[in-house]
Amino acid sequence: MDIKLISGLVSATVALLIAILNHFIITPIKENRERKRQQLKNLYAPLYSLLNTRINMVKDMSIKYNRIMLGTRTDVKYFNKEYMEIFLLENTGYASDELISVWIRYSSSLTIDEKETIEFVQTVVKEFNQLKKDLGLSFNQQELITGIPEVIKEFRDKL
Repeated sequence: MDIKLISGLVSATVALLIAILNHFIITPIKENRERKRQQLKNLYAPLYSLLNTRINMVKDMSIKYNRIMLGTRTDVKYFNKEYMEIFLLENTGYASDELISVWIRYSSSLTIDEKETIEFVQTVVKEFNQLKKDLGLSFNQQELITGIPEVIKEFRDKL
């Protein structure tokens, strides 16, 4: 065989292999990582911060009554259930199916239901930390395991 023909075949094979790797492996990995970054930035980080703030408002009561509670302030529009519902509605495209399910149960309850509140908080906290872990960012291992935010870590011991 001619050396030019072999060289051309090898070059074409390498180019084809690189194109296939890029299309089926590298690009999907990059897109998945970018999606996780967008989820963290647009939904989970703000929601996590909002939940921690609302929990911190009633931290002493939560520990005293051994239940997770979310505080509300009427003078600040960001610290109430209605704002959180609007925020979630506007960013639902970034939410997991599980978060959507628990949020529906939490937001549709007419009374403050402890079970739905705990399930909602734990889902947000776990998914927030899982995204950070997947992206190679620092995360809280205890929060990832239990779903109980660090702000009320005293509550973890009582579970």
